[in-house]
Amino acid sequence: MNELEKYYTYDLDKIVREVRSINARKVLIQLPDGFKHYSIKLLEELTNTLRDVEFVVDANPTYGSCILNTNLISQYDLTIHFGHEPYPYGYDVEIPRKVLFADFLSTLTLNKELINRLITLLKSLNINKVAIYTVHQHKKNLGRLKEELRDASIKILNNLDNAVVMGCWFNDVLRHVDVADGYVVVAGGLFHPLGVGIVTKGLKHVVQVDPYRGEVRLLDDVVWKYLRIRYSKVMEASNAATWCLVHGVEGQFRSRVREELINALRARGLKYFEYRSSTINQETLRNIDSKDVEAYVITACPRIPIDDLQDFEKPVLTPGEAFMILKSISDYIFPW
Repeated sequence: MNELEKYYTYDLDKIVREVRSINARKVLIQLPDGFKHYSIKLLEELTNTLRDVEFVVDANPTYGSCILNTNLISQYDLTIHFGHEPYPYGYDVEIPRKVLFADFLSTLTLNKELINRLITLLKSLNINKVAIYTVHQHKKNLGRLKEELRDASIKILNNLDNAVVMGCWFNDVLRHVDVADGYVVVAGGLFHPLGVGIVTKGLKHVVQVDPYRGEVRLLDDVVWKYLRIRYSKVMEASNAATWCLVHGVEGQFRSRVREELINALRARGLKYFEYRSSTINQETLRNIDSKDVEAYVITACPRIPIDDLQDFEKPVLTPGEAFMILKSISDYIFPW
């Protein structure tokens, strides 16, 4: 068993059928950044199975299904995008060739001891009604988790068909915010559990089950720490007269959000400038920064201001945070 087979599974037969159905000869492979080191083993299996097909791995950053790089995929008969769900918001550009979203599922399971620790924590917090969510890699774990929680008399509110969250996609989460005592998020790292906490404004308990570390963690304090920082950024930008809007590309160019922001800025008589970039980080902002700019709004990915640009010397806002200022809304808005 190689390293890929040990930790992840994918449906090779489905890929073969798709390649053969369109007679693809050149295929582009896209993998999330954390999985690219498995690409050699993946390529070996694909090329051994489909010897007449040329496979190439896209080494560009792949943070989500929102960015597909249309210029690159137009050069291939088929693009296989592993490890992400299809992008729910759609694209402002036409996708030029066929894209197959392929499962890349973790072999890790939630053992009985880990689930029992979760149940103990939920009971201690008097959480009797929960919605449970996860990321693409762990979606097969939720069926057993749901059964175990129900056996412990904890009611599950959500349909598991809608249980995968993304960095900007928490629509199903909000459907249960008035009823749920808390949320359970099965994921490694803080990115997705923190998103659930932020979109629910810290009003509900958020419990993370980390299958990699074998940990159960209450994240309420972490969520409130981030929310306090975000409110401080809103306050810092509240009197800004000159704004800089930074848009992304592909699925991260949001024409509706852009138009709404511009209309709100114009209604207030505020000055603004616009930029577009496929990469947005502190270096990007420093390259375009000037003494005239007082606040930035990143319309590309709403997690960039929160996770990557929190320490920038000027306030960098999500679209939702900008609308709080421009429309005089006191309630926290995420993502837009």
